[in-house]
Amino acid sequence: MTKSMKEKPVQIIINGRAAMTLMTSAEDPKDLVTGHIFTERVVETYADITSIHRDGSQVSVVTSKPFGILLSRKTVLAGCGGASSFLDSGRLGQLTAGFTPSKEEISRSFDQLPTSSWYSGGLFAKDGALLAAVEDVSSQNVLDRLIGHGLSLGTVFSETYVVLTGNLVTETVRKAIIAKIPFIAVSGDVTATAAKTAKEANLTLVRVDNR
Repeated sequence: MTKSMKEKPVQIIINGRAAMTLMTSAEDPKDLVTGHIFTERVVETYADITSIHRDGSQVSVVTSKPFGILLSRKTVLAGCGGASSFLDSGRLGQLTAGFTPSKEEISRSFDQLPTSSWYSGGLFAKDGALLAAVEDVSSQNVLDRLIGHGLSLGTVFSETYVVLTGNLVTETVRKAIIAKIPFIAVSGDVTATAAKTAKEANLTLVRVDNR
């Protein structure tokens, strides 16, 4: 029987307005919220966040542009909620040609991830140093948490890479492109649309079969 992960809602309040609710296993969801509002393009930089405060199941964010930053400028729209489902890959832009970690570095990186029957991932500096490692209920959450942590440290994401366990979907690739992460190694399957989106944006995907 697989491990039962505790999933709970987190309501995001932006400038006093209820904006969205996420489901997560994170004990402290502030990194998740930071990464999520960045990859949803609610904020453009970490400096746009004036304050972020957790109160139980709510995380309140105050931005430096309370009247200019109100809604997500998302490029993938879900089919629920009345919106059609499509990917406007042209709005994502292209990444600068990045670097490719060696097979040995990738293997060492996977060894540093939390052992999880769900999803886990790590953000690594170009030299292989671990910056953050987390597990969560989805690859999207994992990447948002890694990005949120990196933003709080002032990380230059073009000088990093990510390794992820589990399968990879387009939404996760989209988030990596927005953060300008040039390289992802993944242990699971990659959807055809995710692979296509990564290729068009010059993001390198490597699938590791022995994980």
